[in-house]
Amino acid sequence: MIRSIATLALSCLTIPSFAQAKPPAPVDPKDLRTIEVNIGSTAKGDTIYLANYYGNKLYYADTAYTDGKGNAIFKSKRGYKAGVYAVVVPGPKYFELVVNEAVIKLATNKEDLLGALQVKQSKENELFIGYIRYLNERKLQGDALRARLDGAKDPIARGAVKAEMESLDGEVKQYQRDLVANNKGALAASLVRMSVAVELPEPRKPDGSLDSAGAYYQYRAHFWDNFDLTDDRIVRVPVFANKFEEYFSKVVPQMPDSIAVLADALIARTGSSAEVFKYMVHTLTHKYESSDIMGMDAMFVHMALTYYCPKPGLPQRVDWMSAGKIDTLCTRARKMAPLTLGKKAPYIALPDTTEEKWINFYDLPQEYVVIIFWDPHCGHCKEELPKIHEEYAKTLRPMGIEVYAVAKAVEADLMRDWKKFIREKGLDWVNVALTQHVFEEARKDPRQFIPKYTTIESLNYSDTYDVFSTPKLFVVDGDRKFIGKSLTAEQIADLVTKLKERKAKKAAQ
Repeated sequence: MIRSIATLALSCLTIPSFAQAKPPAPVDPKDLRTIEVNIGSTAKGDTIYLANYYGNKLYYADTAYTDGKGNAIFKSKRGYKAGVYAVVVPGPKYFELVVNEAVIKLATNKEDLLGALQVKQSKENELFIGYIRYLNERKLQGDALRARLDGAKDPIARGAVKAEMESLDGEVKQYQRDLVANNKGALAASLVRMSVAVELPEPRKPDGSLDSAGAYYQYRAHFWDNFDLTDDRIVRVPVFANKFEEYFSKVVPQMPDSIAVLADALIARTGSSAEVFKYMVHTLTHKYESSDIMGMDAMFVHMALTYYCPKPGLPQRVDWMSAGKIDTLCTRARKMAPLTLGKKAPYIALPDTTEEKWINFYDLPQEYVVIIFWDPHCGHCKEELPKIHEEYAKTLRPMGIEVYAVAKAVEADLMRDWKKFIREKGLDWVNVALTQHVFEEARKDPRQFIPKYTTIESLNYSDTYDVFSTPKLFVVDGDRKFIGKSLTAEQIADLVTKLKERKAKKAAQ
């Protein structure tokens, strides 16, 4: 936890990116703290920074300047919320400390920050730094024992070393248990408790063998046993953020439905803690909004519609964004919601290049259909479509996969270039468009085409399918449900092959 580093970019020490919906709340008197640090006379006149953790990242908190004796005092009218902080000295390098008391006094020197660190006043840091030093000492003992074990050949000798290692492990665990039990309420004790793995019995099947599935569910159910998720302070302790990241990346099944259920259950455990609620909701929303894993946009939609856009009559707990930003997010989420995997694809019926035949992809005989939205004046589209067509002719069409290409052709140049590009590149899949004639006539009176040929959602396909950039690609199955999006042609073939294999296997059972 305490370490020096070769480089630390102070430009990274910024404030968290939460847009404020209202002026900052009045400073809590308990956050008005004084942190005094002596860095030694060699640090005379140095600029010293204070940084605080939010999650597992450090952010700038304050600046102080050392006097002739190397003393620096941090004391802000804004206060310092409880958590793990870092004092950053020239080099740059830093050491960490626990901030949870009105007055903290520490002394060290910048040549050996940890080795020379002394606690002059702070029970929390006596615990914290003492714990780190204890672990470092026991690690050296453990390394020595492992070296002895590696060198031992005699089974009896190896057994003796293993016994010493088990004894050392037991000693460390007991030290941790005692520190937590004897210092209830201390943030340092909570930090130690959070860093300790939950000890659980091995679940067994009736025949006595290990129940691996039971072990997983037991591990998941007790993952948060050592955390008080109602304690606001934990959002400024990196061990919590690391465990949170581990839980949603490695422990929770990577399927949107499962993630949503477990995320809701965990968020519910924050109780009235505004800070932990905010951390969880913001972190998960951002994680899945920016995810490049297919299908995870469903989790963004879930987070947005559940927490940022509550149903009428339910309280709005999101207070870290302005009303305008929340409205924008909610509008986007509602637009994305019908386009997530597993949902029925919205109906589209548009005319082909003759403007005489209207084609909708629901009526196509192929089980799987790739829907591509593109613009004849989009350079990227003109690069990608011939590549997709090459794979279509070679692989997709022989597999029984059709392509339904929807173009923007609402004016004369687009109309001309659309037809020209199709001819030149030999795009012999299904080509439809919102053509110039249909566009202009529909603006006058859409009832000419609705419901005889199409729907208002089809004519407004760019809004219906959230086509804010092109090309945009979806894959639908026989039920015309979304099964893929933003895939390459090779990935489409692979996806459909796997789905067909799964279907055949299920039918054979």
